[in-house]
Amino acid sequence: MLATGKIVSDYRPLIKYLELANTEQRNKVLPRSSDIELVRILLERGYETLEEVLNEIVQIVKERFDPGLSCRAIKEVLDIELSEDEAVKYLSKILAGWIIEMAEQLGTVRLKSAW
Repeated sequence: MLATGKIVSDYRPLIKYLELANTEQRNKVLPRSSDIELVRILLERGYETLEEVLNEIVQIVKERFDPGLSCRAIKEVLDIELSEDEAVKYLSKILAGWIIEMAEQLGTVRLKSAW
């Protein structure tokens, strides 16, 4: 899975989404090698902070999520109701964080502590 927890502390909503999703939906969301390459490209283009990179990836991956299924996954795991847009953004941040964690595990980037 290549998840380290450095960025994402709780993968449960994303895992639930993947469990509920059909094969096509699941394959649409799962990270790709192009996602890992995107992290490197963003850093080369001058993105300097984790937040900048994370936000850019969120904008790209949010289209991969089914809004209704996103709401359902979050409701089942966290017992909160979000709008479709909020649910998609929430899961997109988890996915974006996972992609960055994967990029670090694969040696594409190195995360530095702020302290």
